[in-house]
Amino acid sequence: MESKGHIIAKPIRPTKRLRAIIFDLDDTLVISTVDFPKFKRLVIDRIEEFGEDRGLYDPSGTIVRILDRFEARMREKGVPEAGIKDMLAELDDIMDAVELERVDETAAIPGSQETLQFLRDRRVKVGVLTRGCEAYARRAMSRTGIDGLVDAIECRNSHTRPKPHPDAYLRLAGALGVGKDETLFIGDHAIDAHCAANAGVPFIGVMTGDVPEQALFDAGSFAVARDVGELRAVLAPLLGD
Repeated sequence: MESKGHIIAKPIRPTKRLRAIIFDLDDTLVISTVDFPKFKRLVIDRIEEFGEDRGLYDPSGTIVRILDRFEARMREKGVPEAGIKDMLAELDDIMDAVELERVDETAAIPGSQETLQFLRDRRVKVGVLTRGCEAYARRAMSRTGIDGLVDAIECRNSHTRPKPHPDAYLRLAGALGVGKDETLFIGDHAIDAHCAANAGVPFIGVMTGDVPEQALFDAGSFAVARDVGELRAVLAPLLGD
């Protein structure tokens, strides 16, 4: 179905009892302190040093698009896979450094601890899927007091393709000991919704990022909450409350 020149994704709804909920981290459970404009600028600077025309990389786009474009162009140029891997590792190091610069200023989004405890009380497992590095994710969760309420995490450098590819989501579901059809994904961005669609799982959007409600619905959310605190009212009927 199309609307206003873009495709509206058909939402997937839960069909089985939910045994695990997987959350995005930044701007879903915690207020991000990452300087994303700097993050992308430094990555593009390094890409230019690799011999690329920086004009081919849009700093207003997502880091996902920047990295995917770079990787595709390196393959088009015939760069060996080992060389591409080494360059991507250098870009990862740049991203790691920027993520960690202000991580100790990270704060929880109001209601995050209460919602995770709500799930734990109902014996629902909790996973965190983030494009951030593991060091950042663990420090952000520790700083905000939610680390003890999370059963497993999957990060950018967890040796699986990051979201919106489904690989990391499916691996995380496996780490939680559940089938993908016993999970749903919650996040603030269209990338999260696309990841859920690619994995074939339901998605709920939260409006604590910079994506408006209708855009989250258009991306495939079957429900949208104002924030993670409001999620309890959305999740309760899905959990049999």
